[in-house]
Formats: sequence, structure tokens, C-alpha cells
Amino acid sequence: MKETKKRTLYECAHARANRDSIYCFKGYSLCIRSDNGYHQDISQLARGQRLAFKACQGCPDFECMGPPVPPEERGWLNKKKAK
Repeated sequence: MKETKKRTLYECAHARANRDSIYCFKGYSLCIRSDNGYHQDISQLARGQRLAFKACQGCPDFECMGPPVPPEERGWLNKKKAK
């Protein structure tokens, strides 16, 4: 069976981030269990994780703004210094 490409927040025009969290501008919940209901801790973005949430996979409002960000360009924590 062929695996389909998963949608990520790196590609969606409705993804937003602030000082503490990442969230969907359209109001969709990005997490099942959360104190704030709709937001995801920004630490995942800082570490450069994939950010392919279940809610995004079948989202009718997903608006692709381009190709996924390559893993080597994601995040800002624990990055090796360029030679």
C-alpha cells in the first residue's frame, strides 16, 4: 500500500506562532489534550519537529503555500554551527 504525503503546518497558510505556542488561524484544534484547547507548545517548532498533526490531514481549509520546509532548515535549537 502506498503511503500518502502528510500535510504539515510548515506548508499551511493558516499556521501561526507566537511567543508561547503554534496554532491554526482558522481555529482548528491542533492537539487532543491541552490546557488551552487549540494551541500546541512552541517547543516542537523550536526543535524542528515535523508538525504533521492529525487535525490537519483532513482539514477542509488546508491551504498549501508551498513545499515542506526541509528538515535541515527547521527549528533553531541544538543546531550545528555552519562550517
